[in-house]
Amino acid sequence: MNFFLIYYDVICYTIALCIFISVLVLFLLIWNIFSSGVVSFGGDCQPIEFGWTLIPTAVVLILSAMNTNFITDGLDDLPDEYVGVVGHQWYWSYEVDGQEFDSMVCGDSFIVDKPLRLYCGRAYRFFVTSYDVIHSFALPTLGLKVDAIPGRVNQLFFIPDRFGVFTGYCSELCGAGHGYMPIVIEVIRR
Repeated sequence: MNFFLIYYDVICYTIALCIFISVLVLFLLIWNIFSSGVVSFGGDCQPIEFGWTLIPTAVVLILSAMNTNFITDGLDDLPDEYVGVVGHQWYWSYEVDGQEFDSMVCGDSFIVDKPLRLYCGRAYRFFVTSYDVIHSFALPTLGLKVDAIPGRVNQLFFIPDRFGVFTGYCSELCGAGHGYMPIVIEVIRR
């Protein structure tokens, strides 16, 4: 889960940096207007320079705030465990309780060597991303589907309500081996 916490911290630092730059530029502009030429921006057109500094900063600030809201959306649902899911070509990697493992396809196209084991009735928050191309973490029988996008962390809150072995697949066309990228979740009793 360290990757996801670092990602959240980077977004928060980006917001702080945007606010700092905006306040600094505004302070220098006001200082230049009300002082007697102590701080000079030069002979160029100051409103245009202010605009091309402020507008991109405001855009980055708005996009960072929207990204933070997306990351923190639904955090009022407190999970019992966090599950990190990373899509690779053509397998999935999972991180549960600090243990990481890869789930590779075996012989038959929908059998994997290490399925993701979850406990029935326990709340999970999935953090889903991709290493290389756009994938889709989809298990239609459990009603789960979330896109795995490189450079973006999507989240999903899930409480398994029945026992069994559930098979899903990557529902995005992610490459030549796309059909051999199964997702197997085994829901067991505690």
